[in-house]
Amino acid sequence: MKNRSNALHAPLFAAEALCLLGLGALLLCCPKAVSAGVAEGLRLCLSSLVGALLPFLVLSRLFLLRGLHTPFAARVSFFTRRALGLPGVCAAAVAFSLCGGYPVGAAMTAELLAGGQISQTKARHLLVFAVGPGPAFAVSAVGANLLGSARAGAVLWAAVALSGLLLGVLTRPLFKEKNGGSRTEQPAPTPLPLAEALSRAAGDGLQTMLLICAFAALFSGLLGLLRALSLPEPVLAGAAALLEVTNACGALCGKTSLPVLAAVLAWGGACVHCQIAPFLAGTRLPGWAFLCGRLLHAGLAFCVCRVLLLFVRLPLDTMAGPQFRPTQGQSWALSACMLAMCVLLLCPARFRPGKREA
Repeated sequence: MKNRSNALHAPLFAAEALCLLGLGALLLCCPKAVSAGVAEGLRLCLSSLVGALLPFLVLSRLFLLRGLHTPFAARVSFFTRRALGLPGVCAAAVAFSLCGGYPVGAAMTAELLAGGQISQTKARHLLVFAVGPGPAFAVSAVGANLLGSARAGAVLWAAVALSGLLLGVLTRPLFKEKNGGSRTEQPAPTPLPLAEALSRAAGDGLQTMLLICAFAALFSGLLGLLRALSLPEPVLAGAAALLEVTNACGALCGKTSLPVLAAVLAWGGACVHCQIAPFLAGTRLPGWAFLCGRLLHAGLAFCVCRVLLLFVRLPLDTMAGPQFRPTQGQSWALSACMLAMCVLLLCPARFRPGKREA
């Protein structure tokens, strides 16, 4: 059996090795483009990512180390329990995922799981939907800087945040606890003294920030390599949307609609997925399940953004074409149909991640 498994994996290893060798050859052929891309990624980290994410990474860690999530959970547990089917201690992770940026909610989820305050099943549920951009990135970087309208950025952030919560509600039946919802959570650990907690929070936040910047520079260099290959502009924009969200927004702003940008922000890109991957290990959430959650989040964000645009007026110069403004009647029908399809996709009988509990 072991020899058969090795035989099955041998072609995959060979293909992976060939891809890496080919990528290495391209890096040697276009060193200037790759270096420029990496430098641009590092500049982006220093100019926006560090300022937007590092404070929230430190604050979220400090929030847990000081035990402040326990009284916070008691006041909002009705929402997390009734709507999302999650323990009250998850309220802080949900809140920080909405206002802190992509990896903050995942980092808090991993910390709650490591402390025994939530089960693996609930941690998987959180990691499926509690991923999205913070208002500092969506409103300031994308809205004000790229679109020229902070209101447009607020619409984008609201669409991604609301669609994430909606995804959490819709996926609740897929993550039921084994044996009818037995409680496995442990009481919160003893809060650390403020000085010690602040020191640990700063160190952990900086370590996570370095990992984020490393991935951002790496994928920015890869995009620089793709630009050096003189690929068509639509292909480059699509590759950016799949790989790195910041470059994708820069390439798509002014050329596509806000609902499409909302979908791109909800998807996050491979760079964000790599940043979150270390936190998936403890929950044993399959990679395909996480990617399905990102795709469903993107579809819901597109629909929610279209609905929000029926009620929010934006300057004409933020709209990217005659098809950007939704028409009456048709946009409602289209949004309802797409939401219905997303619900159907969320209800396959064979997808039950909560059945296997480590």
